[in-house]
Amino acid sequence: MSLRNLFVLSIALLSFAVLVGCGGSSPGVAVPPPGGSFSNSSLSGTYVFSSAGADVNGSFLEVTGSLQANGSGGITGGMIDVNSAAGIASTPISSGSYSITADGRGTASLAANTPLSNGVTLNFVLTSSSHGLVTEFDSFATGSGAIDLQSSGALQTSYAFGFSGISVSGNTEILFAMAGAFTVDGTGTITSGIADINNNGNSTGTTALPLTGTVTAGSPGTASLITSAGTFNFDVYMVDLTHLKFIETDPSPVIAGDAFSQQASVPAGALAYMMQGADLVGNPVGMGGFVTTNGGLITAGLEDYNDAGSVASVSFSGSYAALSGGRSVVTLNSFYNGANGIVTPTVTFAAYPTTGGLQLLEIDSAGSTGGVAFAQTATSFASSQGYGLNLTASNGNGFEEDDIAEFSVSSGTFKGLLDVNDQGSRTRGNGFSGLFTADPAIAGHGSAATNQFNYNYYVVSGSTILILETDRNQVGVGGFELQTPPQAGGMAQPAAQAHFVPMRPKAAGRASRRSHSQ
Repeated sequence: MSLRNLFVLSIALLSFAVLVGCGGSSPGVAVPPPGGSFSNSSLSGTYVFSSAGADVNGSFLEVTGSLQANGSGGITGGMIDVNSAAGIASTPISSGSYSITADGRGTASLAANTPLSNGVTLNFVLTSSSHGLVTEFDSFATGSGAIDLQSSGALQTSYAFGFSGISVSGNTEILFAMAGAFTVDGTGTITSGIADINNNGNSTGTTALPLTGTVTAGSPGTASLITSAGTFNFDVYMVDLTHLKFIETDPSPVIAGDAFSQQASVPAGALAYMMQGADLVGNPVGMGGFVTTNGGLITAGLEDYNDAGSVASVSFSGSYAALSGGRSVVTLNSFYNGANGIVTPTVTFAAYPTTGGLQLLEIDSAGSTGGVAFAQTATSFASSQGYGLNLTASNGNGFEEDDIAEFSVSSGTFKGLLDVNDQGSRTRGNGFSGLFTADPAIAGHGSAATNQFNYNYYVVSGSTILILETDRNQVGVGGFELQTPPQAGGMAQPAAQAHFVPMRPKAAGRASRRSHSQ
């Protein structure tokens, strides 16, 4: 199904005037975050980056790679993997350049022969010298992801992962997602593993599958994940010992995502979560909220959802099983999963606890949703601070849109700049301002009305906040993160924040991909 056919909504229903690419306001003025400033020296070393989105024709696209920044505006090398309808490639980055403004917003131009072009342009907003949020920002494609300073080392023993993307049915791209866990020995051989697959809402016969294969570190490394549902081949980029990025090198399915070190249990207490996927007729749906866990029970749950512009909230409860092979099964009662406006009596997810959050994938053959949940460590975020924001969305024109912003907060209001890529149509430096309103009934929950888009927010910690867009003309999910810019005399130290890497099953565009039997 084409993104352009996902949904069309009446202008009369919109609470704000429809903005072309949600970037229709006049350019603003940069507001550097308090406490310091960024510059080209803030990016120095080898960084791993990723982006998932759509090309200008609406077909799904994954980009993952590494770049070497010299601290003075030059890109001296690296590698980039691209998997798209136009082809698959893993090629060196021959050269490039970047520039970073005082507010942490930057642009990097990477020279490399990809299936789409002779280069890739990334827009990013740094939250520190070791982490930032990314939007692909060229005329060939759009997408959202992250950039992280790389540290090398040997693989740890056990990881859990969440991957998402598309598979191909005839000439149509359909949603495909995979979650699982594996243990590797000193040679990179998977000695034990388990995986769950959701193929366009169908998980019949593809849950709790034994997983074998290999995973190796390198520049990039490689992985071959073998299940009874097929063999999946990847390039693998190590961020650090606890965090790996995967991009599939097969023509179909095309999935990418992150693996993190496993955790021994489902976190107890309050968790904030974010999910994304498609409803039963292929429209985009996003969900966000909180759950409270207690020894196998979910004693309280809040869900806000936006299903093709239909925005509502529900309460739910549930339970979760003890871990087996790093995997739990979570059952949610009265949870909305995109079932044509009907709250589903029971929704079932596979859940894998990791250092990067609880990876979640729907496995009940009744929906196509997946996401991530984080243990909540705070219920508010600081004023008089700077934040970087990323949003990935499908808008009322049926296009994918990806946004990068930096803003500073003061007494519940915020002001900054927003860059928008509406599937190849780009605008930079749009004024971005608005007002936060806290929910007095639910700690860490609130809303923001802005001149660009409206959203609900869910506080994970004082430095990481998840967001769900609540507009009628666009469905989007994302987050914003505290900036810790360089101080005089030294580089910034990264803020203690969760990895915001939600699984991203999402409606994709028309396909001309080659079919591939597993």
